[in-house]
Amino acid sequence: MRTHRFGERDVTVVALGSSDFGCLTPEALAFDLMDAYVSVGGNFIDTARVYGDFTTPREGLSEQVIGRWLSARGCRDDIFLSTKGGHPRLDTMDIGRLDRESVRSDMQASLEALRTDHVDVYWLHRDDVSRPVGDIMETLQSLVEDGYTKLLGVSNWRPRRILEANQYARDHGLTPLSANQPRFSLAEQINVEDPTLVAMDAETWRMHHDTGMVCCCFSSQAKGFLSKLDQLGAEGLSDKARRRYFCDGNLEIYRRAKALSLETGLSIGAIAVAYLTCQPFPTFALTGASKVEQVLMLSESGSAEITPEQRDALRRFA
Repeated sequence: MRTHRFGERDVTVVALGSSDFGCLTPEALAFDLMDAYVSVGGNFIDTARVYGDFTTPREGLSEQVIGRWLSARGCRDDIFLSTKGGHPRLDTMDIGRLDRESVRSDMQASLEALRTDHVDVYWLHRDDVSRPVGDIMETLQSLVEDGYTKLLGVSNWRPRRILEANQYARDHGLTPLSANQPRFSLAEQINVEDPTLVAMDAETWRMHHDTGMVCCCFSSQAKGFLSKLDQLGAEGLSDKARRRYFCDGNLEIYRRAKALSLETGLSIGAIAVAYLTCQPFPTFALTGASKVEQVLMLSESGSAEITPEQRDALRRFA
C-alpha cells in the first residue's frame, strides 16, 4: 500500500474503520478483519469511543475489541492508532460534550479500553459551537502534555472553526490541529439523516489545499454505491444506497469512473479510493468491511494511483 506522512510516521493511505466492531461485527470476525488488514500492509486503525454503542447501551465496544486484538497480537507499536471522543450522548445529540471533564474522561476511558497509554492521533468527534475554540484547545493541550497523544484532529467541524482553533493555538503556543475528518467520497451523498455530520465542500477543500492539513475521509466508499452499481446495476442497490446516492449527478460520476476503469484496468472501487488518496494534500480513506475478502481487496485500492487530470475529470472542487 502507498503511504502518506502523518505526523512523524508513514501511514497507509487506506485505514481500517471499526464502527461495528463488538456489535454488528462479532469479535472473532473483527480479529480476522484486522489480521487480514495487516497482512496486506495496512497500519492505520480508526475507532471512536462511541463506536459499538449504536445498537447496544454498552460503551466503547469497538475500542475494547481493538484493545484485546492489540494485546493478543503484540503489535501496538506497529499500528497507527486513532480514536475519537467528545461525542454527544446519542439520546441528546443537541447537548455538546467538549467541556474539559468530558473530553478527559473519554480520553482516559479510551486508553483503558484500547490497553495502551497513548494513541497516535486523538479527534473530537463533533463540535460544540457554543463553546469558544480557545477553551477547547486548552483542553486538548492538556491531553498532549499528559502524553496521551501527540497529534490532534477534529471531525465534523466547519473550516472556519478549524482555522480559528489553529490561530488560537499559534497565538498561545499550543499544539495545533493536525487533521480534519469530514465525510468525503467520490459519490456525493444527497440525503443526510444526521445533520451534525459535515461533508467535504469547496470551502473545506480549499482550506486543506492552502494549509496542507491532513484529511481523513469517513464514508469514503459511499456504502459501496459505485461498485455495487457497476456489479449489480441500479436494481441491485439497497434502499439505503438509493436514498443516499442515487441521482443524476452520481450516475454521471459513475460513467466517468467506468471510462477510467476501462482505460486503466483499475476496479471502480479502487478508482473511488484513489480519487481521495490522490488529492493535492495528504488524504486517507477510512474504509469499513464486513468480510475478509473485502479487506484483502484493499491492497489494490491502497496501491492505486491516478493523475491530477484524471482525478479532476471525475469530480472537481476547485
